[in-house]
Amino acid sequence: MVGDSVAAGGGRRPGRFLPAVVLRRWALRRWALWRLPRRGQVLYLVAIDVLAVAATVLAALRFPPLATMLAPFALLLGGMLVSAELARGVERHREETLLGPGVDTPWIFAGVLVLRPGLAVALVVLSALHQWFRVRRRPVYRQVFGAAATALAGLVAGAFLTATHVRPLGEVLDARTVVLLTVAGVVFLAVNAALVTAADGPRSPREALPGHAFDAAMTASALPLAWAAGAAPLLVPLLAGATVVLHRGGLGRGRRDHVTLDPGTGVLTAASWRGAAEAELDRLGRHGPGQAVLLLDLDHFRQLNDRYGARIGDAVLRAVADTLRDEVRAADLVGRSGGEEFAVLLPGTGRFDAMAIAERIRLKVASTLVALKASGDGPQFVGVTVSIGVAGCADGLLADTLLAAEAAVLRAKAAGRNRTICAEPGS
Repeated sequence: MVGDSVAAGGGRRPGRFLPAVVLRRWALRRWALWRLPRRGQVLYLVAIDVLAVAATVLAALRFPPLATMLAPFALLLGGMLVSAELARGVERHREETLLGPGVDTPWIFAGVLVLRPGLAVALVVLSALHQWFRVRRRPVYRQVFGAAATALAGLVAGAFLTATHVRPLGEVLDARTVVLLTVAGVVFLAVNAALVTAADGPRSPREALPGHAFDAAMTASALPLAWAAGAAPLLVPLLAGATVVLHRGGLGRGRRDHVTLDPGTGVLTAASWRGAAEAELDRLGRHGPGQAVLLLDLDHFRQLNDRYGARIGDAVLRAVADTLRDEVRAADLVGRSGGEEFAVLLPGTGRFDAMAIAERIRLKVASTLVALKASGDGPQFVGVTVSIGVAGCADGLLADTLLAAEAAVLRAKAAGRNRTICAEPGS
């Protein structure tokens, strides 16, 4: 199931009972997973998925589900789905954190505390399916990897609890049990964070701290849920309501509608841009008027930075950001997606118009100069060029569009830099 849906052209005519869209969606060679730029990342994602399946099967065989656990399982599942529905509007616009389940996290970790491994992982799978169908759709390989990382984190935390003999949760919580449950929560968070960070790379502390706090609060709220599921089921709805309130608050900074500007350039940070872009796509409708994304990568910026210093490099970045703001509309979203990379969402813009805008930006950036310190020969200036990838957001999946635009940037670099290339539809 690792992969993503991308339209596939040509091929044999689909069978009578299998719609063509299904065949296109699951065409193996066109999964977005295989278009990732780093082969090591592809192998890592697949390995984690396989490891999660194998570990789940082995754990379920070693500790098969008990009939007495079906009632707590049903209670946790029902509470998870109801809470997710109540928080769906907020969850759609929450910033990405290391724990993908978001509002489902308390229910999943509560399942780790009171259920056998097979049922606990079933909660993870059902949570991922609910997110896919009801909350937001990420590329399938990301959705599957997120579920696999959460499942492995739960299995490791469950193994710790089994080894320390504090499972299932008793009706009375003594000091030792509370400490061990807290350690299990830390293990759950740490394993999941390590798996996700290994795939995506570390985040800056400033961007990561609100997400860590949100994940920790969601995990901590699992402890009373786990206790109530076994000892006081009637308290579960009350605790579920408290969980939704906590989630809707988002700890002030854990939501996507909290917009953060990059201090060096004045445009949106990567996390804020992505959140705002997905919210804009939701507002416009996934299949509404055309949307387009531009990815811009400054050419030879690192050499420029090494030669002239960070002060001049920062000035060049500010100049490029100013150019972007001048050349796009007020409704367009401009963000800094990396060290020398920028991203622009163009709502209501088709591919051909987006190409014209990108080419205008490219020419304007190439003519933008930054003054160096004056020398005996008079003032000196330095400039920079940019390679731009353009991709249409036809299917409404931002992650797919970004992958296509990134591939177009790589093609522009390979073709000599300082040029604009548009990704082909369905690429």
